[in-house]
Amino acid sequence: MKPNSGGESNSEIEQLIAWADKNNISDSLLPRKKDKLLSLTELSLVNCQLTEIPESIGRLTQLTLLNCDKNKLICLPEAIGQLTALEKLYLMGNQLSHLPESIGCLTQLTELSLGRNKLSKLPETLSQLQKLSELSLWHNQFKEIPICIGQLSQLKELFLGWNQLTELPAFIAKLSYLKELSLGSNQLTELPSYVGNLNQLKKLSLWNNQLTELPESIGNLTQLTVLSVVDNQLAKLPVSLAKLTNLTDLNLSNNVIKVLPAELNHLSDIADI
Repeated sequence: MKPNSGGESNSEIEQLIAWADKNNISDSLLPRKKDKLLSLTELSLVNCQLTEIPESIGRLTQLTLLNCDKNKLICLPEAIGQLTALEKLYLMGNQLSHLPESIGCLTQLTELSLGRNKLSKLPETLSQLQKLSELSLWHNQFKEIPICIGQLSQLKELFLGWNQLTELPAFIAKLSYLKELSLGSNQLTELPSYVGNLNQLKKLSLWNNQLTELPESIGNLTQLTVLSVVDNQLAKLPVSLAKLTNLTDLNLSNNVIKVLPAELNHLSDIADI
């Protein structure tokens, strides 16, 4: 592939500026002067009623942050993959039903926010984002957790609430650095024993599912400070909860169980039943 000629580069910049003008994006957000435009490191276009992002966005190769929360985007351009310096990409509150394969080129990403969209799957190339520490997928249409997530070895925060998940796959146990796992408002009927491998977890949200019990292995989560299982069908609790000496917030309300077993009486000060 031949490198862009000066004319092609200028044409792309003109297209980008024309798009900004059309969408009433101010000069303070997206400069019209070429030098400032090409040296831009942060671009925040929150709630700008955007329906598209042009391919020419790929010219902004110095961007480390792109925030397009609360717009009306239905897709992203393949050129998003040219923004290889990006560290934070925020796309919450759009209408995205898929992501381009090129998103796997954003290998510097540490935060990717995709909550409140229409996603039901992710491209396998997402597994290339080995610096990703925070992934937000809440309020989408996932019926299962995409397998590529299991390869994001540096993940520390994973938000999957308000989806249609029925089970946790075994590969979730590979995410050994996870500190927060949010799974509220899904359709989980069982919490598998391998969740006990996530021994760095500090916050675990399981509210509004269909759980009838918790595994004994939950006692391995000795770093846990917050455990929420509100609105489930728990009839008993594992004695291993006694090992969670760092717990400061245990929310058990709206379950079948109404009192703590004697072995867990010491948790009564922090428990909401």
